[in-house]
Amino acid sequence: MKKIQLFVLLIFSYQMIAQTGIGTTTPDTSAKLEIASIAKGLLLPRMNAAQRGLISTPANGLLVYQTDAPTGFYVNTGTSASPVWTRVNMDWTRSGNDISYTSGNVSTTGNLTGGNVASSKLSGFVANVSSEASSRTIALGDNGMTLKCTAGVTLTLPAVGTLPEGFNCMVMQHSFNQVSFSGTFSNRNSFTKTAGQYAIATVFYIGGVYIISGEMSN
Repeated sequence: MKKIQLFVLLIFSYQMIAQTGIGTTTPDTSAKLEIASIAKGLLLPRMNAAQRGLISTPANGLLVYQTDAPTGFYVNTGTSASPVWTRVNMDWTRSGNDISYTSGNVSTTGNLTGGNVASSKLSGFVANVSSEASSRTIALGDNGMTLKCTAGVTLTLPAVGTLPEGFNCMVMQHSFNQVSFSGTFSNRNSFTKTAGQYAIATVFYIGGVYIISGEMSN
């Protein structure tokens, strides 16, 4: 009877501490399961996005491979009740200490920070230039733009609060005809037009006020 009890105790203890090895008799002590092979890999469940979406109450951490675009491994970073399928992104390319992204756009809702020293810089960017031959209202999409006016156009400023704080764009009078500004704005001399061909003016929205400054006249 004592031998039977000892045997049961040994089996129970083994189940409590044992690791499982596939392809190895000595799985790593830190792993509950180790699969060892030098010729084959591990194949996880494969499915398309629609099939993945039909998984009932997927566990947090559940991992699958999606076969349709964008293909890749997806892990549920949410809960079973509210799953959030996050792709394990492989679009970034790393070279030494540098990383690059060559597909799609990179965006952020937070802050971008840099070295904040004289040698810190942004490179590889070109100016966004829009040729303007007709009068129109300045819009949000003009933020950071250079508006090259090829005719005597009138640029109208929208209502206060329409554009975000810090909005700015550059206006260049490319033709002989002056560029006129319409709406409520301020500058030192109450000028409303650019000075002449190749004159440059800046539209800046700050503190609830539009400021137009540069090579201006009437």
